[in-house]
Amino acid sequence: MKDKLYDIIARTSIELGLKTDGKTLAVLTKTFAYDLQNDNKFKRLTIEDIDDAFRLGVRNEKESFLNIKTFYRWCLEHKSRLQYAYYEVHRYGVNPKLVPYYKPNYMNNNKQLQNGNTN
Repeated sequence: MKDKLYDIIARTSIELGLKTDGKTLAVLTKTFAYDLQNDNKFKRLTIEDIDDAFRLGVRNEKESFLNIKTFYRWCLEHKSRLQYAYYEVHRYGVNPKLVPYYKPNYMNNNKQLQNGNTN
């Protein structure tokens, strides 16, 4: 998981127009990987969800910073999108094909990131 997360953070740095050194990217990756695996707020998110959260975060905010606080905000916002999509389909019966970000197994997707290695 850490290799993919490093790639996500490095790509995000480039998309933000930053010239972040490798050591900073490595520290951000290690810190956020630990948080993803140990904070229950992220227990249903996959690495693909994290990738989507970062991609949307960079594009939807006027000012973005490359720090853990921003990463949390983006991931929690995306988690809300996923939850809303799930409930639209399962609570209100909306056609899943019409609901952006709908993932049929989202609520059953428990502890996806906690199986990875943070070393």
